[in-house]
Amino acid sequence: MSNAENLSLRNGYGVTYATLDETGLHFESELAIHLQDGSLLTLKMPTRQSEQHAIREALRGRTNRRAA
Repeated sequence: MSNAENLSLRNGYGVTYATLDETGLHFESELAIHLQDGSLLTLKMPTRQSEQHAIREALRGRTNRRAA
């Protein structure tokens, strides 16, 4: 379990960006936390393997539907 998963956040959420280029699929994940003063704190965090797998599978399904 990651540190981000250990936090009890009511004002936070995770964001994962996936980009595809000529070298392959790349992932970048962040934890975004809304602070009491109204500002937003973002922390880079590793993308979980299960999330990478789910994104790859979703893209694979989209590619297969286009080919059909």
